[in-house]
Amino acid sequence: MSWLLRQRHLRLSHRGGPERSAAPITFAQATELTDPSPWLSGGELILTTGLGFDSDGPSLDTYVRTLATAGVACLGFGIGLSHSTIPRNILDAADDVGLPVVEVPYDIPFAAVIRAIMKRISEQEYEQVVRAASVQNRITRAALHGGVDAIVRELALATSTAVALIGRRTESFHPMDASDLVEQAGEIARSIRPSSAPATVSVSEPGRTVSLHSVPITGSAPTFLAIRTTGPMTGVEQILLGHAVSLVTLELEKPTRLRAEQSRLNSLALGLLLDGHLLSALDEHPPSYLADAADDDSAIRVAVVRGPSERIVEALDAQCRLRSRPTFARVTDTGCDLLLRGSDDAAFVARLVDSLPRSVCVGLSSRLPITESPAGLRQATLACAAAGPHDRTVEFSGSMLLASEPVQESLRAMAAMTIAVLAEYDRSHSADLVGSLRAFLEANGHWETAAVRLSVHRHTLRNRITRCEELLAVDLTSARVRAELLLSLLAASSKG
Repeated sequence: MSWLLRQRHLRLSHRGGPERSAAPITFAQATELTDPSPWLSGGELILTTGLGFDSDGPSLDTYVRTLATAGVACLGFGIGLSHSTIPRNILDAADDVGLPVVEVPYDIPFAAVIRAIMKRISEQEYEQVVRAASVQNRITRAALHGGVDAIVRELALATSTAVALIGRRTESFHPMDASDLVEQAGEIARSIRPSSAPATVSVSEPGRTVSLHSVPITGSAPTFLAIRTTGPMTGVEQILLGHAVSLVTLELEKPTRLRAEQSRLNSLALGLLLDGHLLSALDEHPPSYLADAADDDSAIRVAVVRGPSERIVEALDAQCRLRSRPTFARVTDTGCDLLLRGSDDAAFVARLVDSLPRSVCVGLSSRLPITESPAGLRQATLACAAAGPHDRTVEFSGSMLLASEPVQESLRAMAAMTIAVLAEYDRSHSADLVGSLRAFLEANGHWETAAVRLSVHRHTLRNRITRCEELLAVDLTSARVRAELLLSLLAASSKG
């Protein structure tokens, strides 16, 4: 209606009811019937000169209310033929029921108004088709790189709605606060008899419509793509939903051989990444063959999976396939290395390995940029080494080094060859080389700080440290030597 009033050549004027129609005008019809409601479907602009009404008859009030009940979007009243002005009863009734009323000047043919409206509707339909085609291309590109999750996300963004895919093989939704749509769509899906399931089912309530479109997947339980709109689906939404269903079907029906080949290439790319051969290629943006491995911030996690099963990679690939995700894994002597998205947490990993034997354990790195994947592998390896006999998933943390029994054993063995020598000297000579060395190392080699902590002169401390170097045949100016001795001291003290 606002567009119609802006058409200066029509010279239409708003005279009653709200200044904007509650619904868009979908058709225009001229009629002098006093009750055209049997032939109306809603959304019309009704044009009349009021030939069948008296200027002040009560039937005018009934006429307006009938139009409003039929869902008419706007009433256009032509003046100058049977009425010089729009009757007051029409305007009062229009205000009561919220029906917009516009005045059509005598010299403006109804045909001109109808032609303008129908031309504009045609333009809008063409614009919708163009928009749908553009969005279809975007959804298709997203499907090529991100699979089902990307299709759901792009459909939700393009239609400004909530979208969810529900089924036995996969589940996805967008935006993140639309998780309740999964439950709503599930309830509707369970009410559908499989033998008579239509392609699309819609359930409406005030302010909300949930529509389910069947996704035909061979040999699978019923799967649906659901969309939640504020009203009935528009033509564009129906086109985009149908396109998304086709893409989801293709994605979920990818031949096993094609996925296996893709997984093999992913494994080769992962090996190059973790071995540091691709770091130069990651300076600006991840290459396309690694883009699916990271999250939206190009962050990853590395998981080291350890276990006796010879089919760990196949089992993990099956779990990733159920979630419509690519698999980035390489076989190792003790299991496999797995590349995950940075947004994947320990709970996700636990679900991923739930079908594996209970003896399988996983070391999980912290969330890192994809450029630091080799560091992630080292973290995951340490986390896996620190796993106890009953641990399933262990996340890396900076404090886990000394908590690892294998690491403690190595450090204690080193302490037996170093700290034990100094301790024996202390017992034989009533000295304090062990305490002096620890204070020196914990002060990061600062003489004054360490001497104050020991309450000795710095020259005394220098003599003690020199004696430590002589007994151990080491050079304490080396940061690596200092680090090894400090760790040995910590291990020795924890044993004591």
